[in-house]
Amino acid sequence: MEDTLKKPTILLIEDDVFMIELFAKAAAEAGFQVVNIKTGKEAVERIEEIDPDLTVLDVLLPDMNGFEILRRIRRTSGGPIRKVFIMSNVSEARDMDEARRLGALEYLIKTNITLPEVMEKIQKVLGYFE
Repeated sequence: MEDTLKKPTILLIEDDVFMIELFAKAAAEAGFQVVNIKTGKEAVERIEEIDPDLTVLDVLLPDMNGFEILRRIRRTSGGPIRKVFIMSNVSEARDMDEARRLGALEYLIKTNITLPEVMEKIQKVLGYFE
């Protein structure tokens, strides 16, 4: 029997290939579909088309920083209510404050959290348990 339920979609805005592979594997095991975009420009252009259930956004990307991407996402259709987690190794208090100000639900420090813990947080915020 084919599963007719659509898996929740996570948009991962991340340019580190190793991190992308680890995240995609953990997300698939947790029952999520992952779409990866490596640049801010493409993320802003495609966010409405992808319409993710949750966006996980790195701060340091090659073309613009994650806060600028989040500001631009917030100005797109549906942007103000999009669920966003920041996941970065940047751990300055001012960055965490800026993420909260822009409406990020979580600010996760990559070196301080495991992928299973990230998946738990994602499941909780999406109300999804396989």
